[in-house]
Amino acid sequence: MTGPCSHIDCVLTDRAMTVAADAARAGGAVLSATDRTRVEVTLKDARVDVTTSADLASQAAVARVLREAFAEHVVVGEDGTEDGPDARHVWYVDGLDGTSNFAHGIPWYCVSVGLRCGGETVAGAVFDPVHDVLYCAGRGRGATGNGVPLRVDGTDRVERAVVVSQIQSSDRAEIHEFVVLFEALMNAAGGVRFPGAPALILSHIAAGHLTAYVERAMPPWDITAGQLLVEEAGGRLTDFAGARVAGAGVTDVVATNGAVHDELLGVLPR
Repeated sequence: MTGPCSHIDCVLTDRAMTVAADAARAGGAVLSATDRTRVEVTLKDARVDVTTSADLASQAAVARVLREAFAEHVVVGEDGTEDGPDARHVWYVDGLDGTSNFAHGIPWYCVSVGLRCGGETVAGAVFDPVHDVLYCAGRGRGATGNGVPLRVDGTDRVERAVVVSQIQSSDRAEIHEFVVLFEALMNAAGGVRFPGAPALILSHIAAGHLTAYVERAMPPWDITAGQLLVEEAGGRLTDFAGARVAGAGVTDVVATNGAVHDELLGVLPR
């Protein structure tokens, strides 16, 4: 494992992987048992950014599992934070990544759970309850999907790559900026998609199904577990300038199989 964690933290990585998997499955169980036609939907912006009662219920289920195993850790989620005395260990949770998809019955959403220790993500899990696929990774332990080792795909040219790019905003200036980015990718890549659920996108890059992902202003609960999956499967995740994302702040994201990374960075509008 890389990063500043002590040998004691390294010993905890395997346990954290198990707990992350259990927590992600707990959140997924809540989503699977939810009647989406009865959830309460709340807008967080003018018209496109939504949260639901299912988000809250799933995050609560995830947090319960994390608290039972690591009561002292901090839990930071899209739908609230639970403080703890050990600020070096922080769990980043998205109880429902792909909320709009879920609310509309589109079968592309997930639960994401990742642990950062002293500035480095050490364990993570992303659970797709629709297809019953659990993606797991540990720093230096590799990445798996339902226990099968994952590896990014071998595409080595952007013109052959399937790239995801998307936005969740009602701001006209941000939408215009995205359209410029999307056009640049459409003119360079083999295909461009806009499916939602960033953590699931990153899982599918790790699995070799997608080549790359580009999106601006991503919060840590969307990418913490997914970044670990991508890196442990042989890929890269950086900002638009090509610097590896090492913090837990909001950041622009370029995630790839590694082979097309530098070429893709050159495609992005300046």
